[in-house]
Amino acid sequence: MSLGFREGFARVLGHRLYWKSIGESEQGTILCLHGGPGGNHWFTMPMADMATLGFRVVMYDQFGCGLSDRPRSFEGYSIESAAREVDAVRRALRLGRCHLWGSSYGGALALQAVLQSPKSFRTLIVSSGYACARQAEAELARLVRRLPRRDRSAIESAESRGRLNTAAYRAAVTKFYRLHGNGLPVRPYEVALGFQGQNRELQTALFGPGEGILAHSTGTMTDWDVRDQLGRIRAPTLVMVGRHDFITPSCARTIHLGIPGSKFVVFENAGHEPAFKERGRFMQVVRDFLAQAANSS
Repeated sequence: MSLGFREGFARVLGHRLYWKSIGESEQGTILCLHGGPGGNHWFTMPMADMATLGFRVVMYDQFGCGLSDRPRSFEGYSIESAAREVDAVRRALRLGRCHLWGSSYGGALALQAVLQSPKSFRTLIVSSGYACARQAEAELARLVRRLPRRDRSAIESAESRGRLNTAAYRAAVTKFYRLHGNGLPVRPYEVALGFQGQNRELQTALFGPGEGILAHSTGTMTDWDVRDQLGRIRAPTLVMVGRHDFITPSCARTIHLGIPGSKFVVFENAGHEPAFKERGRFMQVVRDFLAQAANSS
């Protein structure tokens, strides 16, 4: 078994995008979509574990992210634009009909990519994703309302006044993400590198300039909602979520119920991105799903 490492830049839709590849495609190829938006491929690095099982794992920095080209302006940029890029990356790297995995915003992007290019992907794996931006926003607000009164008031008061530097606010936000983030006592290096150089301009284009947990979206994704299109997805689909995820099980269940025959897995001890908190079981679930998909094809 080869765990060959390759990296480079691909010309995609007129832009130069950085990509990284680990392993060989004996069992197939998995194309990975990072979250943020505005993060980079390091968020997807845990999926490289699948290379030890005979998969080629390919990740890349999305347009405007990480080492990829950054435009002068993101005006008009949308998740539909990003989805066109996903399939263009697949073609540029000659990945064939591959498996598609996305986490967080990358999970939403994976849904959009499969809807736009249904014949390009063998399977779809959505982790901590969502099918409606407003639903994800409403679920975040619901989780804040469930915090102890002191923490809830600190977040609501600071964000309504635009004063996000107070000690009370920082403490409350830290508690929120300890409950609903990856839940680990030490931040994984992949997460730290994923946040490094995060592109706020891209975030602003998609969600607007608002900051904070309760910020209302005003960007091009404000009204993004593919719930009524999920029934069109025919690729075998795995939907995963942490029980305490801030992209909540309600968001994941919406995807599961919308896609015929999809598999739904909740990681009881995890929050956001269970690949970090329950890494061993996470990879086992992905491995078993891909094996079942291969046997039924």
